Amino acid sequence: MGNVDAPLDADEAGRVLRRARGLATEHGVDDDTDAVVSGAGVSGQALVEAAAEVGIDPDSVRDALALERFDADLPERGRLDRLAGPGAVAVERVVRREPDAAVADAEAWLAVTYRMRCIRTADGELECRPRSGITAVAGRSMAGATGEANIKAVERLIVAVQPLELGASDEAPRTLVRFIAVREGSRRRRLGAGSMAGVAGVGVGVAGATAGAMVAGPLLAVPFLVGGFSVMRSGSRHADKVELELVRVLSAVDRGERPVGLVGRAARRARRAVADVRDGTD
Repeated sequence: MGNVDAPLDADEAGRVLRRARGLATEHGVDDDTDAVVSGAGVSGQALVEAAAEVGIDPDSVRDALALERFDADLPERGRLDRLAGPGAVAVERVVRREPDAAVADAEAWLAVTYRMRCIRTADGELECRPRSGITAVAGRSMAGATGEANIKAVERLIVAVQPLELGASDEAPRTLVRFIAVREGSRRRRLGAGSMAGVAGVGVGVAGATAGAMVAGPLLAVPFLVGGFSVMRSGSRHADKVELELVRVLSAVDRGERPVGLVGRAARRARRAVADVRDGTD
């Protein structure tokens, strides 16, 4: 998470206030001015006070200021993301939970369902990595076979939270929870394998053409080129599966659901099967 107390330059101050006005509008808070205050080196507190003087809700400014710093940690998009998926998949959601409770539930899901080992960092984030060992690997494989766990080939997963003030209360807190799943290794391997297949295909085509098989050479190269593209493209599908699974975990955190182990999931599926049989015989 970024440093909320760090001074803002003119562009950042303008973005924060424009974002604050947008947040205020979303939550139905009156805002009677179009003024935007900015200045070089302005502190966050000075920005809040200046905004209040021109009629912008202070809570919306505080949230916008926090989100401006929070968004600085988002991964940047790369040139090959559309082909092989991004190197880091980011998913976020505003949940009606206190920050500590949201982090604790996220840690429970990642530890129980996905066999990850998590630690709290100095800036309050949760950093998780897949546990090694036969038991952990077997557990992830069994969970994946059921279709209920698709966070595979992820090197590291970061959980960050940012409490929000606008629209929050003691009875109904609001916290922005963000998951960032780092999959640089998987992406790099898929791009490498796909590139090698493509190079092999070009080589086969050139060799065939050199040998005089002007038609057969290029045709022999096609499977290599198509296969290489498919390997690269599989990275995008993997990123989509990771994103979908993270959205599911965030939904569970929002509802306050606790994770269930392999035995519990097997029992749950058995109960569903029995219920379906009963429904079919009624």
